[in-house]
Amino acid sequence: MRERLAKIWICCALSWLAVSGPGAAGADAWSRSRQSGELVIGLEGTFPPYSLWKDGQLQGFEVDFGRALAKQMGLKARFLPTVWDHMLDNLASDRLDAVINQVVATPERATRFDFSIPYTYSGLQLVVRKADLARFRGAADLAGAHVGVSAGTNYEQWLRENAPQAHIHLYPDDPTKYDGLRRGEVSAIVINRLAAFNLSLQSHGELAPAGRMLAREDACVVLRKGNAKLLAAVNRAIGHLQRDGTLQALSRKWFMADIVSRPK
Repeated sequence: MRERLAKIWICCALSWLAVSGPGAAGADAWSRSRQSGELVIGLEGTFPPYSLWKDGQLQGFEVDFGRALAKQMGLKARFLPTVWDHMLDNLASDRLDAVINQVVATPERATRFDFSIPYTYSGLQLVVRKADLARFRGAADLAGAHVGVSAGTNYEQWLRENAPQAHIHLYPDDPTKYDGLRRGEVSAIVINRLAAFNLSLQSHGELAPAGRMLAREDACVVLRKGNAKLLAAVNRAIGHLQRDGTLQALSRKWFMADIVSRPK
């Protein structure tokens, strides 16, 4: 009798895990988020002014945007700061519901993930030390130069395709990359255009944007593939935040510029 009860208990336990455990196959992410009341969001927390730690608090444009997005969806945002190298893998393995980290929809990523409508419009920017502004104006000037970029990003891919003769240095995050430029480890770095302007402001012009924007990039919220209901809910929420002026207000707060209106 005990053996029979034990077998029944084990079967019930396995059935419960199959249905309700994280990463359950075929689980409806939107239904699970509504049930938990949370949208679990991955971001770096080391990407000012998009996300950063200040006075022990997670702050930044994408932190405010994530909270506004979740609220519009009837949820509460819960952030899990993650290094970029593992972020999309954590999303794929169901540890996150969404990634909000200036991610661009590339053809390769689109085979694994779904992307929302864009919530910011920016681009790739070359940044150098002030003394080197006349030396670097674009991709052609990077031949033979030591250039820093974050590993595994579309910035790295762009650099390899458009400046094949550059000596590429890979960094795990933005602060380390900025320090590499300051120390002279590299002569230039490729980063987000708006982050470049913020870096110039924070460094009092020591590090400055060089030349024109290298390439345009539109950032989207990233979701696991096949969650159509969650994707539709995210898109509706972004559309509402665009129409009611919330995104524009956050853009002015963090950048003193409009990074959320589609370029004409």
